Amino acid sequence: MNIALLTLSEITEIHGREGNFTVSITKYPRYVDMEKCIACGLCAEKCPAKTIDVFNEGLNRRRAIYVPYPQAVPLKYVIEADQCIYFKKKGRCRACEKFCPTGAINFDDQKEDITIDVGSVILTAGYKPFNPGPLDNYQHGRLPNVVTGMEFERILAAGGPTGGHVRRPSDGNTARRIAWLQCVGSRDINRCDNAYCSSVCCMYAIKEAVVAGEHVGARYEGTIFHMDIRTFGKDFEKYYNRAKDRGVRFIRSRVHSITEKNSTGTLTLTYVTEAGRNISEDFDMAVLSVGMEPDESAVDAARNLGIGLNPFNFVKTDDLDPVATTRPGIYVAGVLQGCKDIPSSIMEASAAACRAGISLAGSRGSLVRSRKFPDEISTDSAEPRIGVFVCNCGLNIGGLADVPAIAEYAGQLPGVAHVEENLFTCAQDTQDKLARVIKEKNLNRIVVAACTPRTHEALFQETIRNAGLNPYLFEMANIRNQCTWCHSEDRDRATEKAKDMVRMAISRAALLEPIPELSVPVKKSALVIGGGVAGMTAALSLADQGFPAVLVERSGKLGGNALDLLKTWRGSNVKRFVSGLIRQVEAHPDISVLLNTCITGASGFVGNFETVVRTGDLSRTIAHGATIIAIGGRATDTDEYLYGRNPRVTRWHDLDKAPDRLKDARSIVFIQC
Repeated sequence: MNIALLTLSEITEIHGREGNFTVSITKYPRYVDMEKCIACGLCAEKCPAKTIDVFNEGLNRRRAIYVPYPQAVPLKYVIEADQCIYFKKKGRCRACEKFCPTGAINFDDQKEDITIDVGSVILTAGYKPFNPGPLDNYQHGRLPNVVTGMEFERILAAGGPTGGHVRRPSDGNTARRIAWLQCVGSRDINRCDNAYCSSVCCMYAIKEAVVAGEHVGARYEGTIFHMDIRTFGKDFEKYYNRAKDRGVRFIRSRVHSITEKNSTGTLTLTYVTEAGRNISEDFDMAVLSVGMEPDESAVDAARNLGIGLNPFNFVKTDDLDPVATTRPGIYVAGVLQGCKDIPSSIMEASAAACRAGISLAGSRGSLVRSRKFPDEISTDSAEPRIGVFVCNCGLNIGGLADVPAIAEYAGQLPGVAHVEENLFTCAQDTQDKLARVIKEKNLNRIVVAACTPRTHEALFQETIRNAGLNPYLFEMANIRNQCTWCHSEDRDRATEKAKDMVRMAISRAALLEPIPELSVPVKKSALVIGGGVAGMTAALSLADQGFPAVLVERSGKLGGNALDLLKTWRGSNVKRFVSGLIRQVEAHPDISVLLNTCITGASGFVGNFETVVRTGDLSRTIAHGATIIAIGGRATDTDEYLYGRNPRVTRWHDLDKAPDRLKDARSIVFIQC
């Protein structure tokens, strides 16, 4: 409601300064009226022109009029003019126009230049995968069974070209022996100029190797060739060990070459072991774990906007202010700033939004629009008419349980008026259909058997509210996390358990009553626990937006572990940075600092918390609307490698405390992990 989507658009200029930018945008023609398009798909069905499906990495073909993928937002068709017969042959064809039931096709659509006024700008233009085509030793683009990691993702996807079945592009046969080659286009100054690690390739290769094994089943062999395995994220090492336990081989070697064996499609990989032996080994497929690069168009745009870039053409930022670009008021997040995974990109995007919000604090709420919902359908005296929607969730459910059998079983249960199964119930087209079916079938309770309500319950509740139902007349059965993922090797057991879970959800739904939504005042302040760099930054970010913050620190001073650090690996002065943060926090009128204070009790709910803190013998209760926990960590104690017994053995964390200890050192050894 408060987000305007400008698709098929690019920024051409940004004028002005922080808090007052004028942005020039070119909107390219869609040739489809978005107000009229109902995404029925009839136009694509009748379109005779086919072209490469870019979303599926060129592994199949699509029509000239298309939606990029089933969950596209907005779910509206678009014509690719370069492939359309009408545009290529001066007026011929027009099949989509003839068959469109709503008259949405507009061949006269023109590009449009618009300007908008904004206070801040956030760059999130993403990346492009490294192109391995020029690496002739790997023969990507010449041997069909050599694919990139992104291409293999589409092979694994239920909505992909093979429906989630792991089939070789050359002949469609199941691939049982698959090799992954790491660091293709990363950590390489020999075949390319990408000296950096792309950060995500190790984990996506391990994930693909595990998931491929689940899809292939018996006689599957996955092998990952690597220089190093970097499983540095939260629970990443656990996943790595899980992959090894499942039989995925990890070989420390950089594959020399890939050749095809007698035109059979079988690939021969040649490599040298750590012991120096030359090995040739056959595989059905090879997956190149390609790295990340900034897209040329994003690089050109950044340069035109006066944004500084680093030597690898990622947006230049300070390592102690990683979302601020060289142009004040313009921020960056995601891979355009540097290689990172999805969770890190989300956190960085939140940080960038927070920084932008500080600039906009003075005008907060001035452009907010409220959503208008239809009147609620009265269900006070109506018998339950339950609609059940069973999701395949790609192959996460449909590949591990008998979804048609689950749906058939649900249709036989009392109170059920409608049952259907969907490939992805969360997709926009399915959401629209769900709302339509509620009205057509007079449904007054909804059950969705799919994945976790933690991520999707709010989406479905909003959908049924848009259809006129109270959002609490909704029940969800988590047959993915709590069933098919738990019983992935026993399809019959997973199916029977899913039936039980759906039956229980239907029984609960029959007893649901509408709940009126009440507005409750929110405490417009926050409690931040922990006075290190994270806690101080959080408190300042809140206070600079006009929200008072109470910063609680257990020790007698602010700064945390960062007080013991001298500089970052890039050379930034940490002590100066921390001292500056402390001064800002102590001087800010909207930040209250409580030192030598600990938490003794907490109660309340979202927007209205009460936390009891104790400073010495004095206890007090703080009322606040949100809590941020930033208590940090500590260096692990150990008795390994003579630590604690020999003064020359120390921890890295202790080195900055006493740098003079290194003065007379002739050789230094760092022992990792």
